[in-house]
Amino acid sequence: MLDLHIHTTASDGTYTPTQVVRMAKEKGFTLVAITDHDTMDGVAEAMEAGKQYNVEVIPGVEISSGVSLEVHMLGYGMSPQHPVIKAMLEDMRLARVERMYRIIDNLKALGIPITAQEVEALADGAIGRPHIARVLVAHGVAPDVRTAFREYIGLGAKAYAERRKMTSEEVIGNIRAAGGVPVLAHGGLLRLTEVELSAWIDAMCKAGLMGLECYHNAHTPEIERFLRRAAKERGLLVTGGSDFHGETRKDVDLGTGLNRWDDRQACRGRFLKAVREARKKAAGEETK
Repeated sequence: MLDLHIHTTASDGTYTPTQVVRMAKEKGFTLVAITDHDTMDGVAEAMEAGKQYNVEVIPGVEISSGVSLEVHMLGYGMSPQHPVIKAMLEDMRLARVERMYRIIDNLKALGIPITAQEVEALADGAIGRPHIARVLVAHGVAPDVRTAFREYIGLGAKAYAERRKMTSEEVIGNIRAAGGVPVLAHGGLLRLTEVELSAWIDAMCKAGLMGLECYHNAHTPEIERFLRRAAKERGLLVTGGSDFHGETRKDVDLGTGLNRWDDRQACRGRFLKAVREARKKAAGEETK
């Protein structure tokens, strides 16, 4: 079994990279990808755990991109130490911190005094809105994380603040330059019509998009069929992942949403081949 979309405490997951890999082993997974939000800080620990538990771990990341339309891009196979990746993720880190302070200011204007120190204390790695939501829950402002998002910090909510992001084309280019494989994450959540999503995929293919996450915990069979068809027509990789975060989403376990992925082994082989070839190509270009 495989799961190519997993979060850890390096971003907004509740289990450490080692715990995630151990859980994967216990549940029978042989291939996982660690794809924390805007950081690869959990990759080294996960890969060491992979050796210990005999689970193949693919280094990865989930990048929030786009301007008018927020798009999440998965990148697979890059080294966290590649200069292009390091520069991009440092910029992402600063953008997250900047937004945290703007949201805190907005909350203070609403009479809700929380501090940056409280938020940072919950974040082992990249700071995100889920950490702010957990502080709001701890203060009794909201009964749970989902309510905190809906009422205060989600898109259009009272204290929401936009985060500075790169374009999807820039993110795809950076992932490719670093020897990685860029894949659109959970395209079914973009709230686009099939015509609009098809046009967007076509535009991203010109920028170097290599795959579509067809299987995800929030995808319906109809969305899966549409994305599979789109991938086949364009020669793109087919991937799938649960988007596991741990205790904050008790309804999503490792492997959730992948039960209809009947040809996952064949897709696994094409995916791993693409990861190997992307690394070799980038390494060859660096030596020219």
